[in-house]
Amino acid sequence: MRWLKSVWTILGCIAAGIWLGLYEPELSLKLVPYGNLYLSFLKMCVIPIMVTAIVSSVGRLFMSNGSTSLLVRMILVFISSMFMVSALGIAVGLLAKPGASISAGNKAVLGTILLDNETGGYSGVGAGDTDSGSNGLMDFIFNLIPENIFIALGQGNSLQILFFSVVMGSALGFLSARSGDHQFLSIVDLLFKMFQKVISWSMYILPFGLLFIIAGQIAGTGVELMLAMFKFTGLIHVVALAMMAASGILISVKSKLSFSESLRGLKESLTIAFGTQNSIATMPSVLDALRNRFKLDTDSVNLVVPLGIVICRYSMVMIYSLGLIFIAQLYEVHLGLQELIVIWVGSVLTAIAGAGTPGIVAISMISLVAIPLQLPYSTGVILLMAVNSLINPIVTVSNIHINSAAAMLIVEKEGAGT
Repeated sequence: MRWLKSVWTILGCIAAGIWLGLYEPELSLKLVPYGNLYLSFLKMCVIPIMVTAIVSSVGRLFMSNGSTSLLVRMILVFISSMFMVSALGIAVGLLAKPGASISAGNKAVLGTILLDNETGGYSGVGAGDTDSGSNGLMDFIFNLIPENIFIALGQGNSLQILFFSVVMGSALGFLSARSGDHQFLSIVDLLFKMFQKVISWSMYILPFGLLFIIAGQIAGTGVELMLAMFKFTGLIHVVALAMMAASGILISVKSKLSFSESLRGLKESLTIAFGTQNSIATMPSVLDALRNRFKLDTDSVNLVVPLGIVICRYSMVMIYSLGLIFIAQLYEVHLGLQELIVIWVGSVLTAIAGAGTPGIVAISMISLVAIPLQLPYSTGVILLMAVNSLINPIVTVSNIHINSAAAMLIVEKEGAGT
């Protein structure tokens, strides 16, 4: 059965999914529920893994001497890397001008998409969503604490689950440190390993899950839209690959492995990210790779990776910064230095404020930055949502790769001390 986990089997199923989406769209759309079923199974196991990993790692940090330095490194790396991604998105947008010089034919296609939205093509997007993120960081703070943790678990609200896990881990660590009894931490570790085993079983049907998901995504997009937004989506891919190259070099240097070896170490994680287009679903694989293949400290990785994946959404920072430049160019709005600084800082803050929200909802939060700049953001939101299935695979892959590189910078190797 090992052939089911082979990279060639996975790539073959991805290629088959793309072919089905392009040439058999009706069949592909019928396969969507099966892909969603597999994704739901992954999410079912991922949330317990995230909870147990954070509770265990935070608890053990209370009994270690290097927790302060770890937290300082984590804050510095997360913040600086997000601002670097935002600056890269702005620079590429200004140089390549994705929103300028769009042909009349492509504008007609985009106009049709906007018209479809007004008649219900993208229901729930548009004027009614102008306040979707109007309170910004205050909403982020108010939504951080769940009124009912069981509702948060049922809804898969990763941000609230993360906060709950940190609080529980702190309490467990405090009690364990005072009593000297690690029995409860051992039970949490056992639960973590149990759900990891279930995830490892699910990898045998990963190729088929990817086939169903990708076929449905391609069929739901349409060739005309792909061509009309080719320059913008192409630039997203270029920026994502450039960031992956930089993070790949960093991982290679830190791990003292060749670039190709470091990439192979994250092969499973990146494949899951590409197919599922869900960063949370890759968490078990990333944790396993960083602990067992790159030999990073287990407790630190179990804390840094979930926090990074939930809060540091590099993919959304890239989409916000480049997307805002695209909207401004599409409507021929001049952006001065002050406006560019607003985009640079606003893209990072908005991505943090949108932590835990689904990708589609997070895209609509671009209004937080667009409104102060007086940009007609509703059109941009519609277009970004329309091409989301085209850019989501690569931005999810880059998000996971950059988060892995950030973890390499923050966490010491096993036994090196923190």
